[in-house]
Amino acid sequence: MHPDAFQWENQIMNRTPLLLLASLLLLSCRADRSWAQAAEGDVANGTVQRAYIVQDRFHEFGCILLSEDDSKITIEREGRIETYDKDKLIAIIRLIDVDEENGRIGIIYRRDGTLIEGEIIKDGFEEVVILIEGIHHQIPRLEVSHIELLPSFEETLARAREEIDPDDVEMRLELARWMVQNERLELARGELQDLLTRQVSPKATQLLELIEAKIALGESASDAPRPMRPKVDRTAGLPRPTLTADDVNTIRVFEIDFARPPKVTVHPETVEKLIRGHSENDLIPSDPVARDQLHALPDIDLVKLIFDVKARELYPEIVVETEPHSLNHFRTKVHNAWLIRNCATSGCHGGPNAGRLFLHRSNLNDPRTVYENLLILERLDLGGSGRLIDYENPQMSLLIQHALPRSESRIPHPEVKGFKPAFPSGGGRMKLQTMEFIRKMYSPRPQYPVEFVPPTQQAPLETPPPPRVPR
Repeated sequence: MHPDAFQWENQIMNRTPLLLLASLLLLSCRADRSWAQAAEGDVANGTVQRAYIVQDRFHEFGCILLSEDDSKITIEREGRIETYDKDKLIAIIRLIDVDEENGRIGIIYRRDGTLIEGEIIKDGFEEVVILIEGIHHQIPRLEVSHIELLPSFEETLARAREEIDPDDVEMRLELARWMVQNERLELARGELQDLLTRQVSPKATQLLELIEAKIALGESASDAPRPMRPKVDRTAGLPRPTLTADDVNTIRVFEIDFARPPKVTVHPETVEKLIRGHSENDLIPSDPVARDQLHALPDIDLVKLIFDVKARELYPEIVVETEPHSLNHFRTKVHNAWLIRNCATSGCHGGPNAGRLFLHRSNLNDPRTVYENLLILERLDLGGSGRLIDYENPQMSLLIQHALPRSESRIPHPEVKGFKPAFPSGGGRMKLQTMEFIRKMYSPRPQYPVEFVPPTQQAPLETPPPPRVPR
């Protein structure tokens, strides 16, 4: 290393001990990055251990681990017990037991190389759910490589105490500041009191006085009861989502992508209706034995057969249990990523002065809210200025053009007080992901058989519905 570089590095470390503390703890954690998840995966401890196995390029599945040694693993899935040679498996991903009340901060490593950090609240066979700034993001399991849990406050503190010299004033000061940031004032006070018994430090004395003042202020405030303020319902008087669970399933049926299929269920009665109602179709076997074998087809193949036969009366009987890829992309990369927090606020298109475009912002984790907002974007006609989603020319969608800075937009957002573009200059990644969402939706666009009129906060325009395109 060049001497100047070494000198510069030392200066940085001396000036920013907090960075040094963070680096030290991070390296300590990354040294055995799998310690948290591996600890969860101890089959010998008697607890039920869930896992997700990638067998080869074409087969992967969730299961329960029963036993394992250095060379073999025994699992249970779908009521069957199976044993595999570990060296013939691509990956054994041990799942984490978390839920809404017992989430863990962690990092999701996706198969495309991207990372997502937040609170992991579900690590399931079909999807992983991560909470980021209060918004639930659902990621299909097929897109997840693995999860790395980050240490809790207690675990980080224990590692810090192991690594920091008791007489290191700067590092212990940073440790105390970190405790304050995490609202552990009593711990921070004890840390500084112990430090001052070892070293003379004006900085530590000053910080201790500040912490004691905060503690005293908190105690005095807690002694004085405050009147309870009634909770304000900021959505009172605003339109409410009207879609039903059946509507949600219908939309999912029309967005099934057989290249990346969701989990679906077709009941035996539906197969019988298909056979009886479309027996003249060349795709339905005439031989009774072959007809009976239709029941053994995978559910997704039955859905494809229903589509190929054009048995549209059976579409409502297809149960789509997980979110199709295009809808998931809309939810995670558009709706929850930027649309709601930028455009559906109470002072914008989510409040009483929303105008013709109104977006729902309550119950954001409910598919009925997400899909109704999608229908609003699809069906609302704003007059001669264009459509919010232009499937033929995604770049010209008002959803994109109005999100750009006015100086860069071909169709600028109307001049309104307080307007801030949702996209940075050039559009950035959010623009690319929004265009990708538009391209991922089923084409040619179907008109979902869902009775729905976009809500509005002013008199609606008389606009004909778009032509229906059968699927």
